[in-house]
Amino acid sequence: MDEALIGVDVGTGSVRAGVFTLRGQLLSNARRVIATWREAGDIVEQSSADIWAATVAAVRAAIEAAGVKPESVGGIGFDATCSLVVLDPSGQSLPVGPSGDPARDVIVWMDHRAVEEAELINRGGHDALRYVGGAISPEMQPPKLLWLARHAPRVFASAGHFFDLADFLTFRATGSLARSACTVACKWLYLARERRWPQDFFAGVGLGALGGPGFARIGAEIVAPGTALGRGLAADAANAFGLPPGVPVGAGLIDAHAGALATLAAARGDEIADPRRRIALVLGTSACCMAVADEARFIPGVWGPHYAALTPGQWLDEGGQSAFGAAIDRLMRMSPAFAGVAGRPSAFDALEREIVARAGGASQAARLARDLHVLPDFLGNRSPHADPAARGAVVGFDLRDDEESAMALYVAGLCGLAQGLGQVIRLLERNGFACDALVASGGAARSALVRQIVADATGRPVAAPETSEPVLLGGAMLGAVAAGRRTLIEAMTTMSKLGLVSEPAGGEIAALHAAKRRVFEALQEAERTARAAMREGERAAVWPKVIIFDCDGVIVDSETIALERTRAVLARYGLELSAEQARERFLGVSAQAIRRMAERDLGSKLPANFLDELTQDIIAAFEHELKGVEGVREALAELGGGAVCIASSSSLERTRASLRIVGYTPLFEPNLFSAAEVAHGKPAPDLFLHAAKRMGARPVDCLVIEDSEPGVTAAVRAEMTVFGFLGGGHIVGHAHGERLSAAGAAQVFDDMRELPRRIREQRGRRAADGCDRAKGRDDGEKR
Repeated sequence: MDEALIGVDVGTGSVRAGVFTLRGQLLSNARRVIATWREAGDIVEQSSADIWAATVAAVRAAIEAAGVKPESVGGIGFDATCSLVVLDPSGQSLPVGPSGDPARDVIVWMDHRAVEEAELINRGGHDALRYVGGAISPEMQPPKLLWLARHAPRVFASAGHFFDLADFLTFRATGSLARSACTVACKWLYLARERRWPQDFFAGVGLGALGGPGFARIGAEIVAPGTALGRGLAADAANAFGLPPGVPVGAGLIDAHAGALATLAAARGDEIADPRRRIALVLGTSACCMAVADEARFIPGVWGPHYAALTPGQWLDEGGQSAFGAAIDRLMRMSPAFAGVAGRPSAFDALEREIVARAGGASQAARLARDLHVLPDFLGNRSPHADPAARGAVVGFDLRDDEESAMALYVAGLCGLAQGLGQVIRLLERNGFACDALVASGGAARSALVRQIVADATGRPVAAPETSEPVLLGGAMLGAVAAGRRTLIEAMTTMSKLGLVSEPAGGEIAALHAAKRRVFEALQEAERTARAAMREGERAAVWPKVIIFDCDGVIVDSETIALERTRAVLARYGLELSAEQARERFLGVSAQAIRRMAERDLGSKLPANFLDELTQDIIAAFEHELKGVEGVREALAELGGGAVCIASSSSLERTRASLRIVGYTPLFEPNLFSAAEVAHGKPAPDLFLHAAKRMGARPVDCLVIEDSEPGVTAAVRAEMTVFGFLGGGHIVGHAHGERLSAAGAAQVFDDMRELPRRIREQRGRRAADGCDRAKGRDDGEKR
């Protein structure tokens, strides 16, 4: 028998393994279900131990079914969903959610707990976001990592390894810690063309702890897909699989990318395929549209470009939908007539045969849903709008719940999903990608009805691969590359062939889909309008949208220490000031302003390194003396986790050090802003306006907490409500509070635990003011 290759695919609900020949012929495959836990808050978790056990069982079953000898297996490749696995330094599992169960160590790709963290990252305007279409998705790993840092700081700090699931599988199989360029470029923002992690990005979003040494916790060694890892199968994994140790194992792929690998260059007869002229459709629980080019193409709303994430020397762009098969499952749960169909492929096949028979053909099936329309964004819109808050809709529903209405709903769902794919495909084409054909893989792509409706709705031919298991074949291709039997390009062109092609219908069917496209776009606009209207209503009822805290004297009790060290440093240069003089001059102003005032008094310039010297002197004192302001944690907890940030006259270095020392970093990172980022510090409004813009809030929707007159003045000039805080150790007596009130503070208070009550009082005043203004308008109209 020819040399055998094994491909392993870990999907959302199961592990599948396939045995192939070197020519790409499928000999056998096996499937094992994996457990999933779901909780409120869009939490979806799995177990790496359970996944590995299912992998072992599926591989052993596939080998037995193929009848191949263990020694004939030449290579293995793994692909998997882009889920996050968290292990301690010894490789033991850590809990990733509220359950605290260490067995649940996987945050599943579709888990959307990190929506807020994704929004925070996107507000930062980081250059690295260019490589994910301008906005990071909560399905990617940095938002999930930031969620862990903020909500499970002990787990985050104790983790030794954060793996994409495909990389975990190769680690478990070989012991190699190397990561695939596919996983880290596509889901972790690794800059593969530059062969580096974007350290400034990770530091800027509050994940700087991942940077050392050499980003080892997320991948110090990055290799191309298919690269042979370690010494092949480690003894324990080989024994579990029933294979000899040392079988070559290739660096893995994300599951959708394995489908693209098996189809983009699949031969069609004697034709030599050019992968740059095809778009790969991978239709599973979610949907992906992938295209490769020789040059980088930055497209808003499309993930990428990712260098060498799939094919050597080329750039990959990826659009798609967060829910495809999952959207169909959601629709099926809406109709009693679908009872017993979900999760049963044979029942799906029977349903589709009945639909095609009743309609008189696959293209004609769309007529069943002429007046029923589905917007399938049940898990947000991944592309082209990059809007995780988007939601689905069904228009045209009536009271029927019979079999005919259920079939219409199913077809309407397929039409809506096809329209979503069409939006992505047209966007790719407008940005220079050619599309001679759409090549489809994934579980949903096995359906001739799905392929035909996609072809009709997009107006593009849809080709299916000859093999029934293209994603598994993509994994086997990695095994062939690891074994040295094929290069990646050779594997793509010699191990896969195209089969049936669904041509788009014209005439009446094309006109029907054109009309449904207009309805689809109208539904998207209506859904966005509805959300905007509700947000406006919430904005009026819920204030503030963002709380902007000063740091020194508000979050950390630092002013006395900082002023004393400032006096000491200035004394070295001949400027002697009393404690009261330092307080009056320097409280609440930036380090640059301190320098200017000191140089004016001295009549000479201070050294170029003065600010660094001052910062380091203050931080050194903080390490021994600094304490956090009491009540900060309690206040933020009672406020319910709303958006907060820090806008300080101090440098970011000093602010980060202060928060680290008192243990408040998880409460505020990455939303830290410094006067060094703007042209003019306090009392100018620049810093607060900058913070509001970065947080995505209007000035009127912000509340500032300040302890200094320059800070209060800056907030008033920014047209923000400001409270004066008197709880710092540097404030003595009532005079300071009177000065803050005179500067414009709406309230003054001295216990941070009072902040929630003060905010509630201010909301009441704002509501009363709004009623008075409305009454005034009404009286004016009557007059």
